[in-house]
Amino acid sequence: MKTIGKFLQSLISPAPIAPEIIRAKAYEMWKAQGGGDINPDANWQAALEQLQSAEKLSRRSFFLELIRLIIASLSTGATIFGGSILFLNFSQGENRLITERFTRSIEQLGNKEETIRIGGIYALERIAKDSPRDGWTIMEVLSSFVRGKQNIKGQDPAQLFAIQTDAQAALTAIARRKIDLENERQYLDLSFTNLREANLVAAQLDRVKLNNASLIKADLRQANLNFANLSHANLHDANLTQTRLDRSNLIQANLSNTNLSAANLNEANLNKADLSDAILDGAILTNTSLGNTNLSGAILIGANLRGATLSKANLTKADLSGADLAGVNLEGANLNKADFRKTKNLEIVQIKQALNWELGIYDPAIDLLLKAEPPLKPEGRGNS
Repeated sequence: MKTIGKFLQSLISPAPIAPEIIRAKAYEMWKAQGGGDINPDANWQAALEQLQSAEKLSRRSFFLELIRLIIASLSTGATIFGGSILFLNFSQGENRLITERFTRSIEQLGNKEETIRIGGIYALERIAKDSPRDGWTIMEVLSSFVRGKQNIKGQDPAQLFAIQTDAQAALTAIARRKIDLENERQYLDLSFTNLREANLVAAQLDRVKLNNASLIKADLRQANLNFANLSHANLHDANLTQTRLDRSNLIQANLSNTNLSAANLNEANLNKADLSDAILDGAILTNTSLGNTNLSGAILIGANLRGATLSKANLTKADLSGADLAGVNLEGANLNKADFRKTKNLEIVQIKQALNWELGIYDPAIDLLLKAEPPLKPEGRGNS
């Protein structure tokens, strides 16, 4: 068994990489960067690290496959036992390397130099990919890093500047994580953080806690924010085009002047949110809660609002032309100068539950019906 073990270990021992191979890789990286006056050999260290990483993965795959073949071909208990021990020893060695890499990366996060901190962030992201079981712990570490750098508790919102470079790097790593490996009960915490002007395009942020966060002018196009907590968050002037916000919590969030075109807000809670002058054309708002919401000046052209609740919402000068309003609750909503032309499935009884419905803008056919129908009788009075 010792002989077999030594033989297998010799097969996976790292061999030095020839300088010619490293130089060729460095030249390839230099060309990918567009060439220029920079010496191709400047990429020597980066090329060496890439080659070593690729060789390590290749050796691991080869070793594990070799163990499987040995165990499959030899049926004696001793051989199986010996192969299993060899496998465990190899796995323990790998775990030790992961731990060492993790420790070094954590130390880098506390460095005074920003470039070293960013290097530590990307090293942690690499570990999360190499060792999925450590992925969640690493994402929590990166979230804690962002909270520490960008905390806004007790700060004047007017004094908040764009997100810092190293915090953006950590946020990017979080946004690229594989959410299919996580437990549904796990929530990353980015609450009370300044993420102003953050680049979060196509970010995976479902179930993330972003309550009370500042996301002013943030780019969240095509991001996944399903089930996210954005209550009291400030998303003024942010771009959420085609963003998924299914069942998200946006209670009292500031979404004024925000672009939510073609966003999915199915069953989201936007009660008491500020959506003044927001763009929601083509948005999905089915069964969405919009009670006491400020939608003054909002554009909801062609939006799907089937089953939504807009009770006591402010729809002053809102444009709902072409929207689907089947089953929408407009009780107590302010329809002053709201545009309902070409809407679908809008009924007279819905309109007359609202306030200032007489001042709304309707198709001629609806307008005639509204004027033809007698006013609703006050409750508690019979026919005279």
